[in-house]
Amino acid sequence: MKIIEIDNNAVASVSNHVKPTPKAGEVLIKVAYSALDTAFEEVAHREFIPGSLLHDLKVKPLVAGWHYSGTIVSLGDDSSVTTTNTTSKQNDLTVGDLVFGHLQYDSATRQGTLAEYITVPTLECAKIPSGVDLDVAAAITTESLTALQAMRDIGGLSEGKNVLVIGAGGGVGTQAVQIAKAMKASKVHAVCSTYDVPKVQGLGADLVIDRSIQNIEKDLNAACYDIIFDTTGKYSFASLKYALAKEGTLVNTIPNVATFLFSWMFPIIFGKHYKSVFVQCNRADLELVGSWLQQGIISCPIDSTHNIKDFENARDRQKESKKSGRVVVKVEGGW
Repeated sequence: MKIIEIDNNAVASVSNHVKPTPKAGEVLIKVAYSALDTAFEEVAHREFIPGSLLHDLKVKPLVAGWHYSGTIVSLGDDSSVTTTNTTSKQNDLTVGDLVFGHLQYDSATRQGTLAEYITVPTLECAKIPSGVDLDVAAAITTESLTALQAMRDIGGLSEGKNVLVIGAGGGVGTQAVQIAKAMKASKVHAVCSTYDVPKVQGLGADLVIDRSIQNIEKDLNAACYDIIFDTTGKYSFASLKYALAKEGTLVNTIPNVATFLFSWMFPIIFGKHYKSVFVQCNRADLELVGSWLQQGIISCPIDSTHNIKDFENARDRQKESKKSGRVVVKVEGGW
């Protein structure tokens, strides 16, 4: 099969590799679309932190890419066998199904979606709902699941809660605003650059704060938010705790020493929480996101689509600060 291989100098080129074979409990997927995110460069340049947390940096060949949509072309030996100890959901995928998801951000991940084929555990992908385009399904995966898990699972988001999303113009932030609205948060406030204010207003945020005008480390309403989701990872607990309600939670996307070692101390000392999210792909969350997409409750803006043979153009566009959505790579038929 064809792959985009990344050499030791972070140069990407097309090469050939053995097509993988699905193990028991896995499916083989022919990739239709992938999409790029900032983690690509960290892995391509083999940055130990955070690159080694996201992918096996020593694997040869190194193929990056996590987002995907595609078609199931074969199943592992037990993928169609139902036992009394196996749920029907694990066995309801068949050859020809259109599916989407993302590879796990994990030091054990040795494959990438910038390839013709990938193998995926059956419970780490989901069928694409009717009416949802394959490029959109690929584009939305990591960002939407990161936002969902950060706010719902870690922040405790439920109906009636007040939410602040920092970095609302980015990929994760865009999804966070929409998902908070979908989950019926009472107030959804958003922080972004001047450039992104119109876009974030269009997502339905109840209040959009231009970070170049308002200093959020001083000028937010005290004890206002049940969840502050810092998608940028740039703000400390000390700088934002004043804006958290009692038992509120600040969640960021970049694990640090404070969240790893001392998160248990914050509720004892301050009555507030400080945690990090590390997204995990799973069937149930993909299905929820897929249903929201199908109903038009959330959307995923696509900045541009590039054939995989023009991968360097996609890579250059991904680095542009003014891109207006996800940069998508057409894999099937794009070589």
